[in-house]
Amino acid sequence: MRLSVITDEIAPDLDTALRECEALGLEAVELRSVGGRNVVHHEQRRLREFQAALKGFSCPVVDTPFLKATKAIWEHLDRGLEIADLVGAQSIRVFSGLRVDDREWYLPWLADVLSAAANQVRAAGFRLLLEIDEACMVATVDEADELLGKMAPGLLGVVWDPANEARFRDAEPDPVNQGKVADAVAHVHVKDYQRGQGWVRPGAGIVGWAGQLRSLEDAGYDGYLSIETHHSAPEGGTAQATRDSVAALRRIAEETGISLL
Repeated sequence: MRLSVITDEIAPDLDTALRECEALGLEAVELRSVGGRNVVHHEQRRLREFQAALKGFSCPVVDTPFLKATKAIWEHLDRGLEIADLVGAQSIRVFSGLRVDDREWYLPWLADVLSAAANQVRAAGFRLLLEIDEACMVATVDEADELLGKMAPGLLGVVWDPANEARFRDAEPDPVNQGKVADAVAHVHVKDYQRGQGWVRPGAGIVGWAGQLRSLEDAGYDGYLSIETHHSAPEGGTAQATRDSVAALRRIAEETGISLL
């Protein structure tokens, strides 16, 4: 497995974040927001600047806000594809819409929308990845399995974020080495959650990262583990919290016998 970080978890300024990544020995980054705005909302001139800044880094995933709300804004997906092509990303991250009560109606609609989006993305030479997110309709491994069962096999990839499930359930999340999700996991976000505290560094919460890494290995996963810090250190802020998270994950991987590139 390979290590990366979401740049705006370090700093809103891309150059600052990339310098920190360099100091941490990271060669890959995930692009989501710059200057407090998602990348899909930046003009072309700024995107060219991002492309130049990323020279020397790989960027496996571009994070779009597509379906972060209950409405599908297709321009966000189109823009995400342009940016992925610009920075050499392989995948586009999307969501499953904010949670609603009428799941019986919503899931078939969601499956249709994501199938159309995935086919559009595939035709352009990329892969669509759905993030498991606690605020959205797909917040757990079981819910991801339910959705994948309504779609063509292999069409949609999954961004597994066990801390999101932990926060949603207020319990240790399920492993991902079983069901349809085992074959669909194509990217992983890394943070931890502790009851009464909120987001914490990996290993300081209830996620059980040693077990999660083993389940990913059992599922044959060899992609990126992308640090999504989500908290700030009392001294050093988000940059120090990210350093702590990277060090913690590397330590857990070493103790678990899993190689991290």
